[in-house]
Amino acid sequence: MTPEPLTVDQQLTQVTQDRSRLFVDQEPVTGPITMAEAMARAIKYNLDSRQALMEEMLQNRQLDVTTYDMLPRMAASAGFVTRSPAYETYSRNTTTNFRSVEPAISQDKDRFVSDLGLTWNILDFGVSYYQANQQANRVLIAHERRRRLVNSIIQQVRGAFWLAAGSERMLGEIDGLLVEARQALQDAASVEEQRLRPPLEALRYQKGLIEIIRQLETVQQDLAISKAQLAALMNVPLGQSFTLALPEGFKQDIPQITVPVDRLETMALLNRPEMREEQYQRRINSAEVRKAMLRMLPGISFNPSLNYDSNSYLLNNAWAEAGARVTLNLFNIISGPANIRAAEAQMEAGDFRRLALSMATLTQVHVALQQYQRGRTTFERAVQLESIEKRINENVQKAAASDAESPLERIRAKAAALGSQLARDRAYAELQNAVSSLYVSLGLDPIPETVQSQDIKGLTAGLTPVVADWTAGRIPLDNLPVEAPQLPAAELPAEGPAKEDPARDGGIPVAAAPASATAVRTLLASAEPRS
Repeated sequence: MTPEPLTVDQQLTQVTQDRSRLFVDQEPVTGPITMAEAMARAIKYNLDSRQALMEEMLQNRQLDVTTYDMLPRMAASAGFVTRSPAYETYSRNTTTNFRSVEPAISQDKDRFVSDLGLTWNILDFGVSYYQANQQANRVLIAHERRRRLVNSIIQQVRGAFWLAAGSERMLGEIDGLLVEARQALQDAASVEEQRLRPPLEALRYQKGLIEIIRQLETVQQDLAISKAQLAALMNVPLGQSFTLALPEGFKQDIPQITVPVDRLETMALLNRPEMREEQYQRRINSAEVRKAMLRMLPGISFNPSLNYDSNSYLLNNAWAEAGARVTLNLFNIISGPANIRAAEAQMEAGDFRRLALSMATLTQVHVALQQYQRGRTTFERAVQLESIEKRINENVQKAAASDAESPLERIRAKAAALGSQLARDRAYAELQNAVSSLYVSLGLDPIPETVQSQDIKGLTAGLTPVVADWTAGRIPLDNLPVEAPQLPAAELPAEGPAKEDPARDGGIPVAAAPASATAVRTLLASAEPRS
């Protein structure tokens, strides 16, 4: 058969169909989008999230199919049989050894036959049972992969939202200052043409204005990019305009992380989707060992059936049969030990992979805490700098009102104050992103267990308290069923005097010393699943 590439018309048709399905059946944006609504839209409409959901549903369908493999095999057949010439036979008397002279017919030339048979092999049933068990664990793995993807999407939504919200909040001031700076640039160009100032001074004046304009235009572009990224995450049409809304009474308070490091580590080892996925994979590998053992055993099959034959020479045209058979594949006995060793090696490799992932998980928790500490310090410095720039701008504006400062200095001071506010908002966005990274490293689900409804309004209502907790840095300990293992007494960090304000010196209110190697091994042993 000759390969037939797609034609341009076929591709255009497919593109048109795909574009029409990108935003179908979505609730329209009717007002300012809050953080909770942005997360709700990403969870419900993000295409990557929906793809992960479809893969989870596919694994569920495969589980249904695999479960049916445990049932006995039942086959029904019916057919019409004819032959030419007729079925004629001779017979020989076993006593007299006399052979019949004339042939005899014992079967009709045309006949109808049918049967209904049931076959049940105990060995196949055992193998199918373990296969169904493996598929059930693959369903759980698909669920954990979807959890991981949703957590990653929510983290991106939070980062894009804080950046866009901070820039959008000051968009009016940026536009006004841009108009003022562009007008000043035109005036400066006129002054240069009329030679009212020395050429070098006029050029430096214009250079300063252009640098200010470039900075402000960069802020506008960053706002457009962050909103485009947020729109893509929410699966909102990219050309559609929307505004963002911060929570009522919002203040840029520093999130407080007060849970000790050892409990955070245990929480991460218990909740991370990757860790659960490896534990489910260990179940699959364990079932593979049992399947290899089962295949070395003989198979016992039972074969009952109901039969019918329309042959008029039969005394009983319908009858029932039953039989049992034992089968043993000798090659399975030869290859069985190798298959068992391979399955056991796969289990051992999975155990080491899980241990390596455990260490990576602990590292991510500590890195997230360090990012939180750095973001906290950066935000505090940004707040201090914003306060200073604000006071400088006030003094310059007063001086400019009495003609003591040039328009360039007035615009520059105003732009610097505006830039410091943007820097503060971005520092706060980075701080919140660090907190979000910590939540992701802990494997905490942003989706509540129960919601009022599955529409955007119901999801938003369910996510609103989650957003409040994440913004404040509150970490729920309800899903931590066991106490975190404590560090050995000899390795506990020395206790120092309690600080009244940990934020003042850049510290964080968590255990400062990282877990030692012995403590890490203790955590890994406690998180290792029991066979």
